[in-house]
Amino acid sequence: MGLHPTGLTCLFPFLPYRCRKHNYRQPHLRSFSLVNGGSRCEGRVQISHSGGRGTVCDDGWDLSDAQVVCRQLECGSAVSATSQASFGQGSGSIYLDDVNCAGWESSIFQCSHSGWGNHNCGHTEDAGVVCSDAVTISLVNGRNRCEGRVQISHSGGRGTVCDDGWDLSDAQVVCRQLGCGAAVSATSQASFGQGSGSIYLDDVNCAGWESSIFQCSHSGWGNHNCGHNEDAGVVCSGAISITTDNPITSTSSDATISLVNGGSRCEGRVQISHSGGRGTVCDDGWDLSDAQVVCRQLECGSAVSATSQASFGQGSGSIYLDDVNCAGWESSIFQCSHSGWGNHNCGHTEDAGVVCSDAVTISLVNGRNRCEGRVQISHSGGRGTVCDDGWDLSDAQVVCRQLGCGAAVSATSQASFGQGSGSIYLDDVNCAGWESSIFQCSHSGWGNHNCGHNEDAGVVCSGAISITTDNPITSTSSDATISLVNGGSRCEGRVQISHSGGRGTVCDDGWDLSDAQVVCRQLECGSAVSATSQASFGQGSGSIYLDDVNCAGWESSIFQCSHSGWGNHNCGHTEDAGVVCSDAVTISLVNGRNRCEGRVQISHSGGRGTVCDDGWDLSDAQVVCRQLGCGAAVSATSQASFGQGSGSIYLDDVNCAGWESSIFQCSHSGWGNHNCGHNEDAGVVCSGAISITTDNPITSTSSDATISLVNGGSRCEGRVQISHSGGRGTVCDDGWDLSDAQVVCRQLECGSAVSATSQASFGQGSGSIYLDDVNCAGWESSIFQCSHSGWGNHNCGHTEDAGVVCSDAVTISLVNGRNRCEGRVQISHSGGRGTVCDDGWDLSDAQVVCRQLGCGAAVSATSGASFGQGSGSIYLDDGNNEMITYSNMIKVPAPGRVIKRQKDLHFHISCKMLQNTWVQVMYIADDVIDVNKTQYGRYEVSLTFYNSSSFQWPVHDFPYYVDMNQNLFLQASLHSSDQNLTVFVDTCVASPNSSDFRTLVYELSKSGCASDPTYALFPLPYGDIARCASDSTYSLYPSPRSDIARFGFNAFSFVNRFPAVFLRCELLVCRNHDFSSRCYQGCVSRFRRNADSSHEQVNVVVGPVQLREDHAQSRNFDPD
Repeated sequence: MGLHPTGLTCLFPFLPYRCRKHNYRQPHLRSFSLVNGGSRCEGRVQISHSGGRGTVCDDGWDLSDAQVVCRQLECGSAVSATSQASFGQGSGSIYLDDVNCAGWESSIFQCSHSGWGNHNCGHTEDAGVVCSDAVTISLVNGRNRCEGRVQISHSGGRGTVCDDGWDLSDAQVVCRQLGCGAAVSATSQASFGQGSGSIYLDDVNCAGWESSIFQCSHSGWGNHNCGHNEDAGVVCSGAISITTDNPITSTSSDATISLVNGGSRCEGRVQISHSGGRGTVCDDGWDLSDAQVVCRQLECGSAVSATSQASFGQGSGSIYLDDVNCAGWESSIFQCSHSGWGNHNCGHTEDAGVVCSDAVTISLVNGRNRCEGRVQISHSGGRGTVCDDGWDLSDAQVVCRQLGCGAAVSATSQASFGQGSGSIYLDDVNCAGWESSIFQCSHSGWGNHNCGHNEDAGVVCSGAISITTDNPITSTSSDATISLVNGGSRCEGRVQISHSGGRGTVCDDGWDLSDAQVVCRQLECGSAVSATSQASFGQGSGSIYLDDVNCAGWESSIFQCSHSGWGNHNCGHTEDAGVVCSDAVTISLVNGRNRCEGRVQISHSGGRGTVCDDGWDLSDAQVVCRQLGCGAAVSATSQASFGQGSGSIYLDDVNCAGWESSIFQCSHSGWGNHNCGHNEDAGVVCSGAISITTDNPITSTSSDATISLVNGGSRCEGRVQISHSGGRGTVCDDGWDLSDAQVVCRQLECGSAVSATSQASFGQGSGSIYLDDVNCAGWESSIFQCSHSGWGNHNCGHTEDAGVVCSDAVTISLVNGRNRCEGRVQISHSGGRGTVCDDGWDLSDAQVVCRQLGCGAAVSATSGASFGQGSGSIYLDDGNNEMITYSNMIKVPAPGRVIKRQKDLHFHISCKMLQNTWVQVMYIADDVIDVNKTQYGRYEVSLTFYNSSSFQWPVHDFPYYVDMNQNLFLQASLHSSDQNLTVFVDTCVASPNSSDFRTLVYELSKSGCASDPTYALFPLPYGDIARCASDSTYSLYPSPRSDIARFGFNAFSFVNRFPAVFLRCELLVCRNHDFSSRCYQGCVSRFRRNADSSHEQVNVVVGPVQLREDHAQSRNFDPD
């Protein structure tokens, strides 16, 4: 590799106004245009440069490249990428060849190419573009502008679309593009008469979401195998005038729909009016999803029942729709798939009907008040009940919410509130618990049951319970209160509930810290420290109201937790449960020089105790320092380093993640459970206990702590120096790397880290060596937050003092060019100047330099000292942007010892894992036979929340407010012109910090395996079931394409602990059908890369997700 100084050329030198960014758009149009077409939005691609004009060669020219041109010229989307000088031959230079755009770029100069002016073409290969703004679409030969034959007008001519593959998704896009509502029918075989002229499009394949038909895939502009007898047509809902006997209707453009012959406007036979006539819908395939759309369209709530066999009487006239198949998300029934307008095999004995929830009411009867009793449903003047098959607390929770009666306390069965009469409307009810109405829950079907009224279901809600207490400080939910009694304060004691004038307790069967957490939250007493059992706060008296309590920990009331049933237990008062909350306990550091260092001491109920050092580490100390407001943790000490304490040892085996706000939120072996003596008392030194000064007056301060860089050319480079207790010391270079240096640069506000130096490169320091084996993740705001071997613990000398060079100590410029935006890359550092070597130098590296200098996009990355040789140091080599290169050679000797009839075969393999580079493989045989095969894939990935499993409406507003236990849906999308790529969701974690996914991690999935029991993957359509078969809780649903991966999970308890939560997902990109790649291995504990397979990894962060408060309105879902 020769050491040639590197150069580059940025985009702005080619613009008449140079680098005046405020004039960027207009110069953009004058330097780049489409010529020789019918308008400014179609023609030959022409570039103007330095007073000359030139063209682009059509080698590899495709729709993705054309898409960038159309976007750059603000001409809509690309319709066609033309070749072979279709708009006439240009003249002058051919500036670009082998252009390869992903399609997302804002300028063609951001796309890869063979190099500025490098080509093997003539002007017979000049590339051209047709953009959508040069083309118009309309519907002709129908009764109005919203139905008819699809007609495309282009360059003064008119043409049609072939009906090969033409379906309702394609028609939907046309209707949307024309503002004609939803698609009702996609017609074929020239149903609106044969057109004339060109057939511009064939094999159109729209997903249905596109805003223009020209965004859909097709066989190519003007490529077809059709005649005009196959011209495609469309009927949109805007062409249909629907009226009704019932004046209360739902209107979309001119379309209305109604329910007739029912007890109210929200139930009845589905009736549609069209062209002055009235008709019905056939019940073939008619189900609750279809009924849901009708109810939404009529603003009648949710669907209760989808009826069939003319349950609301037979209609008359036409049967307009059959085989209706709605996903359930649609806003109009005309958006659902069906067998075609007027196509059916039914009679009016099969007319479909709907019952919506607004036609039905629910109440609780035969209880002491409206919030307890037998579940009663009123419908069409009659009353009925719900069967208790499968009836549980989740179902009762929905009823209580629906009635505004607080949380569910009990789900009763066997007609506990007396037998009802009349119909049994619902059976096998199965609610998740988050629904706002019982009619949103699954069931066996309206009126379908195998029960008698001796199985009528009932509910007791917390609004029916009046709870009082000995302690006046209580938590109230409706009429319910709960308290802790017999403890040292209101925040510890035996759990006591009052009900109907009596007092009782909770049994300790299954009682744990999650249950105690809910009680502490309910009483506003902080977090739970201990869940006690065996009547540790004395035996209570009266009833035992709850047993087998099982809280997830997020609930706001203990009555929201599952249990064995109100008053059902197998306990005595010797098993009364108790709680100790953090507000009943205090923590401090004692025996140190100040309040921010010392032995950890816990004060509780008038006594004092300690923490055992088993497993005690810097993460635990970090929490203590945060809790006490003492800055960051410097050291976690053990073996009673601050002297032995006395009294109880309250905590042992403490294990904090480091993010907690209180040590009592960390896991431990249980309150008072330990196997230690006071010779193992734990201690802490926080940064607030350290006074750090410096020779350099410009420092970074955290509490009393400062750090500086000395002996360098400026304040932003030098030896790392720390001052402590009046002394000065250094940091050892063992394990010292760029992540550690990054933290120092951030702490000193010196930009980003350029170099992490070692071996006392800035001279040897003196005094103590305070830190060794420093290991920063890179996100920390202070070096004292990083892990290390312990304060003052080291095995180094000052010959190993660590140093740092930050970016503010270094400048970069381009020299020897015509202006500041092109030339040889020059780095200035400590009064000297140097260059960058061109090994591996490419357009991605140049792009970063152009951005850094504010010079637009990179046009060329030059090598071979194209702007003249520099002098001085060569500071950087192998200038790749986050590239990992793996090289190897496999030798295959030919048979024979001396005389060989075949050549030895050498495989030189170079794997470059970069965002824009795939695997490069060179096959080299002896005797200078070289065959190079290099494949590049340019792409972007995105991660988007959706509001439902239909994945139709993305979430645009953040924070994304969610309800606890709400199902969340995400889609990972791969944006690339390469159709042979697939995306796979490998690992997803959650954190309250958008830049820190190490300290606190809630794991949803790891290595393709579900970690959270509610995590569900929606795999590819061609059967990649192996991806997620390892976890029985996975639910499998199809993703529409290989470039999309869908998954979901339930809003988890983790959300409830923090103001906001962010998700980071590790997405993998592989070749389609490369079954040896990671994307096809599914759930694995370890993946071994094969030599012939590859994948690239991209980390994407999305959020924040925030728990919706009572006053927070949803801003995330408004499909209208």
